[in-house]
Amino acid sequence: MKKIIKAFALAFIAINLLSCATGIPLSNTRSENNKTYRVQYLFQHDGCKVYRFYDEGHYVYFTNCSGATTAQSALPT
Repeated sequence: MKKIIKAFALAFIAINLLSCATGIPLSNTRSENNKTYRVQYLFQHDGCKVYRFYDEGHYVYFTNCSGATTAQSALPT
């Protein structure tokens, strides 16, 4: 019985770790007002949607929470 529980726990942990490492956005569409940028929808948390796009060598992340938008740029990895 302990072997089955350990095997199930190990499989559960492995699936969770692999699912976090994919880095694939949920949506990848062109911007409506500037077709040269591809905006990627990453995830939603507490009602806030998180997006990103690539601009002049770095990613710019922004959120949309109840109509209020906040942006943060980051260096590429």
